[in-house]
Amino acid sequence: MNNNNNSSSMTTTLLLCGTSTAAYLAYKLYKSTKTLCCPNCPTSDNPTKQGFSLKQVPKNLDVIIIGSGMGGLSTAALLAKQGKKVLVLEQHDIAGGNLHTFTEKGYEFDTGLHYIGGKIGDRTSSVRKQLDYITDGGIEWEPMEEDAYDVAIVEGKEKEEEEEERFHICAGWTKLKARLKQSFPEDGEAIDKYFQLVHRATTLFPLLLVLKQLLPESLFKLTMRFLPILQKTTKEVLDSITTNSKLQGVLTYHYGDYGEPPERGAFAMNALIASHYRSGAYYPKGGPLVIAERIIHVIERWGGKVLVRAPVSSILIDQKKNRAYGVEVKGKRILAKTVISSVGAPKTFMGLVPSSHQNVVEKCTKALADPTVASNVSLMSMFVGINDEDHSLQLPKSNYWIHSSWDHDKNMADYRADHNKVPALFISFSSAKDPTYNTRHPGKQVALVVGPCTFDNVEEFKDDRVKHRRKEYTEMKEKWTQIFMDGLLRYFPELTGKIDFVDFGSALTNDFYLGTYRGAVYGLAHTPQRFRQHWLQCQTPIKNLLLTGQDICSCGVCGALVGGYLCAYRLSFRCFWKTMLYW
Repeated sequence: MNNNNNSSSMTTTLLLCGTSTAAYLAYKLYKSTKTLCCPNCPTSDNPTKQGFSLKQVPKNLDVIIIGSGMGGLSTAALLAKQGKKVLVLEQHDIAGGNLHTFTEKGYEFDTGLHYIGGKIGDRTSSVRKQLDYITDGGIEWEPMEEDAYDVAIVEGKEKEEEEEERFHICAGWTKLKARLKQSFPEDGEAIDKYFQLVHRATTLFPLLLVLKQLLPESLFKLTMRFLPILQKTTKEVLDSITTNSKLQGVLTYHYGDYGEPPERGAFAMNALIASHYRSGAYYPKGGPLVIAERIIHVIERWGGKVLVRAPVSSILIDQKKNRAYGVEVKGKRILAKTVISSVGAPKTFMGLVPSSHQNVVEKCTKALADPTVASNVSLMSMFVGINDEDHSLQLPKSNYWIHSSWDHDKNMADYRADHNKVPALFISFSSAKDPTYNTRHPGKQVALVVGPCTFDNVEEFKDDRVKHRRKEYTEMKEKWTQIFMDGLLRYFPELTGKIDFVDFGSALTNDFYLGTYRGAVYGLAHTPQRFRQHWLQCQTPIKNLLLTGQDICSCGVCGALVGGYLCAYRLSFRCFWKTMLYW
């Protein structure tokens, strides 16, 4: 009799819970389907350079977002389009983060977005629909070289009488697999297996992101046991399918896209990059800054603001309620219901959360001290202005990846032992990729040369005044500039005599202009251990304080974009309902 009563009581309870849940979801669905009218507020002529002042801050803010990279801007636009009053604060004098460009002596340089995949040229692709939604379809895309959007090169060595080796990375997996099998005829089975594993990893990775947001830590850890492919390094996976070191080197030539060589990097990242460029690569017409401008116009039309020269010094947190309620900028307090940080987990937890709440985020800061979670690589960049008034140059629309050998782990180890041995160089010509560049900057071309570095190289100079650092720092940059220039002219000797502007940026440059932590332009490490971190999700241990951007998903513009969507979903069911078909 008691069992029957218990069973009846449990059934009643379940029915009540189910009915309540259904009613709640129906209510949320009803609210999400109500039409919101865009107020069409005025937009600024120069949206990425609106300086901070209290007069510019909208009243009755719902959300403050710290940082204006792709993560911050995408979350801001998504929430603004759901009727939220949004303010984005940027420490630099131009908004956009890695989307921003700068001009010197008439030459315009990109700083972070050098190419993008995701079938973005196809309006029906997920990435295109996600970007079109936050830009109101305001970006046009130029395809790069289809037969070789990337060229992977290993330098020849005269002393060892080794010849230079090249491999052209083309759009289309059928064609790429055929090309690989032609170069490696004895490894056909391994090549097929590699693409199968890439497909498996890229299929499961989104599941990992969603489960991390939804499940408690214990269940998340349990679930990870059933996703072994997401817990292996690239080296572990490749060693399981082939012993051909050269093939392994070709399949990992693009490790610089996420900053982790095969022995350290998660195979999931190698797979995501390979899959992302499956249909080729593109470049935004008008340059990357156009993306930031279009997103900001959307934010402004919906009543929000993006303000620069607005360094946030602290997040305001109610000690009794453990709840964020605003930020402090230049000694002024700005209040909002929710605070979102897009400047990365390290700067957020160790720099912006006040000492009174460090105990609340202690688990996060301890995890960030783990060298397999924290980034251990940065990037150096050389910006080159090229005089092409006679229009004699025919520069490629391809990117060039130049390695000292196909053994990328050894290359990085050699570099750490001797910083003059740069393990890899990435060479790109945005003026050749953007068909509008010559119209905007007649007779000019630009080259970008990027190479890996470590913050340890320049840490002793971090407290020196910007542009007035010690001569040892200047001499170090001059040495690296010469190494990079030698690499550029070796492969493009036609530039000799045409170069009339050169600038060089180190990890310290990244920190100053991009607001990175220890020069880490890719955010946290892209290792298996990083993706196991359950705490690394949108909601932080502090109420109403959220994270967005690269650290939520993965690096790059598209990784930050996904992080932006996930963060917006956390705050707005309406946003999820409106955009769920974009995936």
